[in-house]
Amino acid sequence: MCSYKSGSYDMIEPNVEKPNFACNGQQDCQNTDLDELGCSESWNKMVSLPSGKILPYNKICDDLCFDHSNCEDEAICNGYTYGVYCDFDPNTNTSRYVGVTKICDKKADCMDGTDEINCDVTNTAIPTCEHLSHRAFLRPGPTIRTIPVHNYTRCYATEDWISGRLEYCKKSGYRADQTNCTDPNKVALTCKVDGYVSTVSKHMVCFGKQVCDDNFENNCIRFSESCFTHKHFVCDGRIDCPDGIDESNPLCHEKTDLKCLRRVGQGKEGPIPLTWLDDGVEDCVDGRDEFPGWSTCGKGSSLRFVSDNSSCENVFLCPWGRPGYVELDRLCDGVETCGNENKVCSESLGSPQLFTDLLTTDKGLWKHLSFCIKGLLQTQNFITKCTTVNSFFHPHRDIFGVANTRVTLPVDLQDCDHMFGEMYVYTSCTNKCNYSPCPLRNVPRYEVCPDQFPDRIGTIVNNNYLEFVTKRLDNIFTNNYFVCNNRIKCIDYSRVCNLVDDCGDYSDEYYCTNHLRCRFTGRYIPKTRWCDGTFDCLDLTDECNSKCSSYIVKNLALKRLSWLIGVLATLANLIILSKNSITLRRCRTTVALFNKILIMTISSGDFLVGCYLIVISVYDGIIYGENYCREQISWISSAKCSILGVLSTLGSQLSLFAMCLLSATRIFGILNSMRVPEEVTWRKSSQVTASIFIVFLFSLSIDAIPLVRGFEDFFVNGIRYPEELKIFLGAPKKEKFLAVLEAYYGRMKEATLSWKMIKEMVSEMYSHDFQYPDHTESVSRVDFYGNDGVCLFKYFVNNQDPQRNFVWTILALNFGCFIFISISYMAIGYISHRSSKSLTKSGTNQLISERNRKMNRKISIIIITDFLCWVPFIVICVLHSTELLDATSWYSLFSIIVLPINSVINPMIYDDTITSMISSPIRRLYNSIFNSRFLTELRSVFARQ
Repeated sequence: MCSYKSGSYDMIEPNVEKPNFACNGQQDCQNTDLDELGCSESWNKMVSLPSGKILPYNKICDDLCFDHSNCEDEAICNGYTYGVYCDFDPNTNTSRYVGVTKICDKKADCMDGTDEINCDVTNTAIPTCEHLSHRAFLRPGPTIRTIPVHNYTRCYATEDWISGRLEYCKKSGYRADQTNCTDPNKVALTCKVDGYVSTVSKHMVCFGKQVCDDNFENNCIRFSESCFTHKHFVCDGRIDCPDGIDESNPLCHEKTDLKCLRRVGQGKEGPIPLTWLDDGVEDCVDGRDEFPGWSTCGKGSSLRFVSDNSSCENVFLCPWGRPGYVELDRLCDGVETCGNENKVCSESLGSPQLFTDLLTTDKGLWKHLSFCIKGLLQTQNFITKCTTVNSFFHPHRDIFGVANTRVTLPVDLQDCDHMFGEMYVYTSCTNKCNYSPCPLRNVPRYEVCPDQFPDRIGTIVNNNYLEFVTKRLDNIFTNNYFVCNNRIKCIDYSRVCNLVDDCGDYSDEYYCTNHLRCRFTGRYIPKTRWCDGTFDCLDLTDECNSKCSSYIVKNLALKRLSWLIGVLATLANLIILSKNSITLRRCRTTVALFNKILIMTISSGDFLVGCYLIVISVYDGIIYGENYCREQISWISSAKCSILGVLSTLGSQLSLFAMCLLSATRIFGILNSMRVPEEVTWRKSSQVTASIFIVFLFSLSIDAIPLVRGFEDFFVNGIRYPEELKIFLGAPKKEKFLAVLEAYYGRMKEATLSWKMIKEMVSEMYSHDFQYPDHTESVSRVDFYGNDGVCLFKYFVNNQDPQRNFVWTILALNFGCFIFISISYMAIGYISHRSSKSLTKSGTNQLISERNRKMNRKISIIIITDFLCWVPFIVICVLHSTELLDATSWYSLFSIIVLPINSVINPMIYDDTITSMISSPIRRLYNSIFNSRFLTELRSVFARQ
């Protein structure tokens, strides 16, 4: 906005009926020279034409008539003259210029009539056309006549920036005056015109009027309102569109190695986009793009040309749309190639729901942050006090004639890492964020974003430059726009820092602190998804980084305990197994044999648990270490993890069931102590062996059932596909697959699909051509034991888990075993205490009392250790199932300490070998110290005193 020389203030706005004010070489504003400031050097450099006119240098020979009176700026170009100069004045050294459209218009503009010479058709060999006078709009009367086409009227600049098209020949006459150009710089292509080979002017390219017989000059692409260019100007290594989209378009990604001379252009050879091959249109001058023999990949709907077919691979098939497929390296790149690619990728990768708009009042001039809304006084007082900024603008801008925007926001500094859109912009740009800078770096100058806001109005800012504003309600003018770095696009504040590259050059997200940008795909994810245990980036940088890179066992103390408990459990139980296997043949009674085999079975289970801990420690600290994060999905979906899970569960269940059976055997022996023990026979040995084998099979069946293929719909937690497919990141659960499949196939009935059907439907989303690597067949399951890196039985389930009934059955069974063991040993203690009491009263055997005290102490230890192992664990499982707490992160604690601790304690409870090995050295050490000469003399000294 400025003051015209007429004296009144008004808005500067473009108008086709009057000259452009900005950079036109003269000051049009009275109070400022802003309309001429900021112009480039070429604007400020002026050139004097032969007629005496002075025009900007950069408007000379730019194929656009800047001098709309007669287009003299396009008169002398590349050594050729268009139109005629006449009436030379030696005093001023100037000549009169008559434009092409005024030649042969039956009115002499030159004093000597030069512009009307040779206007009659006398030679049929000379091209002719019907002439349309430029003055037809100014006076009535016949204005059409047949005239010859001269060299100085051929291939002239045909476009005026104000009045539009300038025409020498009417209608089909373009075939005459825009062909066979004398100036080679005016030639765009060579084609057949009316059956004869001819050159065609570049002014006819994308003009919309057919000149070539095949209309190839109009084979053009519209990228935006300001960019409509011929297909041969695309992917030619030269930027023709303001935003460079003609060179960054997807079809430029894949080109041939062989170069050719394109039919349209300046005679420069270049590679051929693969989409131009064998499409029925000759794009090369020699037509080689339509020759057979180009390298191909695929078949049927996925048949495509490639630069080199030595590394063909399958593709993603689109359910509709051309070309019908997407190369895997182009999948999920943000470009909607065909079908509903972006929707499928969005469902797969999980686009967060963001709140980017603020509550707006006062005709859009008052913005309110959510917890500063009037009426939420309790919330407002609880969080922080609020204040109102009465004038919000880009920093240090004094904009004339624009309404102020008020913002109500907290007084205290805020953490803006969880804000998006308007909330982020208004908070950060009022310096109310802790560490987040204001993203507004470019001001909306009048010349930016030319394809947007056709109703824009210019106004003065800081009395220094012009900005554009737009009209809102009731003649309210605002300019709350974010200007992208490319200056081609302007967006609302709600689209700034919203995790989407709305500008196309990342500038709307560059200064934002509320996200992480994935390295490979350029996708933005909110900070709330950092280190949340779910992979969102194809390069895994959201989970595998210095901030949150994980290990199988995350806690250092747990790592050390894992090694310690594993080694102790393995060695202790190995000793028990070795000792009992040697003394097994000495058993003379069936009860003794059964007791010893059960103790060996308990030790075997505890030995497996110890081996499990050692293997987990090896993978955690030696094999994977810091690289575990990137190998996490491979690990939890591997057969090795499943085997470890089976090993751990088999050891625990085998030990528990053997302890249960041992307690039953012992109470049976107490109750039948008066009976003569049966001797060991082959039949009795077979029965004992069969009993142990049944216990082993029962334990193994519990471990193996979750791995049976027929039960995968109950126990498989997710499926892992190779990263090459791009769609399924990590190991998605069934719910994620259903959402992706619905996005691809369309609406589906609300039914739970089986994993088998899901794999079949996923397979149909990709091609299966020839012997190319088929990534859809490289499927691995995250089964029942792969819910955590420690590969433990999935004890922590919720009400939505299909395996919950199985898990609760096993937990109930284990709890029942604990109750049975506890009751059995309490009964054994009670019976032994009662019998020994009667014996000690009679004085028959004092040793029985001592033995019973030891037995009661051992029974107490058995009950307490089993209680501490299983009861708290089952309670945690119940709380997790009822969603009163999330115990998922406790898997490591339970797998390393709580459940395996009995594997170290059991060898000392059920067999005296380990106790003797530990107590004997201690007793000898104690005796040697106690009976040492020093202590003996010391005791004698105290005795004499």
